[in-house]
Amino acid sequence: MRGLLVANNAPWPSVGGGRIRLAQVVEAAASLAELDLFVLHNPQQSEIVLPPNVRVSRWAGAPEPGTSHQLRWRLEWAVRRGIPLEVLMARADRAPGLALCEWARPPYDVVWFSTAHLFECTGRPDFGPTIVDLDNLEDVKARLRARLLADRIRRGRPGSSVRTRLAWLQTRLNGSDWRQFQRSVAKEVARVVIASDVDAARSALPNLEVIPNTYPRPQRPAGNPSTSRPPVVLFQGRLDYPPNIDGAEWLAHTIAPRIRAAVPATEVRLAGPPATDVMRLHRPGVVTVVGQVPSMVPELARASVAVVPVRYGSGTRIKILESFAHRVPVVSTTLGAEGLDVEDGVHLLLADDPEEFASATVRLLGDAPLRVRLTEAARARYLERYDGRAADAQVRRLLQEVAGWRIRS
Repeated sequence: MRGLLVANNAPWPSVGGGRIRLAQVVEAAASLAELDLFVLHNPQQSEIVLPPNVRVSRWAGAPEPGTSHQLRWRLEWAVRRGIPLEVLMARADRAPGLALCEWARPPYDVVWFSTAHLFECTGRPDFGPTIVDLDNLEDVKARLRARLLADRIRRGRPGSSVRTRLAWLQTRLNGSDWRQFQRSVAKEVARVVIASDVDAARSALPNLEVIPNTYPRPQRPAGNPSTSRPPVVLFQGRLDYPPNIDGAEWLAHTIAPRIRAAVPATEVRLAGPPATDVMRLHRPGVVTVVGQVPSMVPELARASVAVVPVRYGSGTRIKILESFAHRVPVVSTTLGAEGLDVEDGVHLLLADDPEEFASATVRLLGDAPLRVRLTEAARARYLERYDGRAADAQVRRLLQEVAGWRIRS
């Protein structure tokens, strides 16, 4: 079987949910097919280094799509509509699609694109039976963000200006475009993939396959919930990703002061590649912006509690599974844990109000038996449902099934 996998990032080192999911798909595909791997990435931020256990037939990298002047493309999007703004801006750069077409050697028995955005920006090439990994639903993410913006406007909060109202309108309209766009992509390919049954039901797409997010089993869990240590609250992930930027700001400005009022020595650590807005949150000893790290394990080892203050998004949070696997207790919003088979008070603590979120975190910081009980149940649930081996088998089965269409014909 000959396969092509087109990736939107360098999968290794596998730090952050998107890279973890992508690395698992590449590794599963490479174990099954004679695989060509083409990666679009930012050469200034990442390089492509294949682990020795991943064998591909050919591989190449190219710069990710550039984006033109934002105002110009916002105006064109407002006039033309139907294509999401982010996709329209990136689609203007034809270089990635041309590079892929020059390098690829079709026909392939099966082709996998790691995002719908990437499939569009490379020209929706017909190289063989195609799978597109939606991972999460961008229309759902946009709808929830619009709800947050509307709440800010209603409450008359600082920043609820004309600019915020325009952002609310743009987000609503762009969400509608994302829904239409996702449907159009699904009509052109053999299968689309999503990470949770919740999103599968929302999408109503007929050719959908659910492949849940998982996390590769560590040789040794980094956390030790029974020990006393300096109180550290960790929020990890891609901190240049809008839902995580919002979560980091909410944590630093609204939740952390409540935690420190009860436990003054608490340090909040934000680990992952940060956006400029997140870098501004850095206050040594109070909120530490760690930045990008080669491995999240040292951060998990020093964490007393991992928090997921995510207020909008879709898919499932691999950062929760990562904490489960490493025996670090978790406090999350309900949306942050959405799509995972977890129960409040059994595997983690859930809270959506900032006062309740801070109280749950303080409770875990001071209650070692509770930390132990939650992490034992969480690790058992992780091993039962979210160990990476289960997803490997699902990816291989899907690849074989879609490739079989060409082989049978």
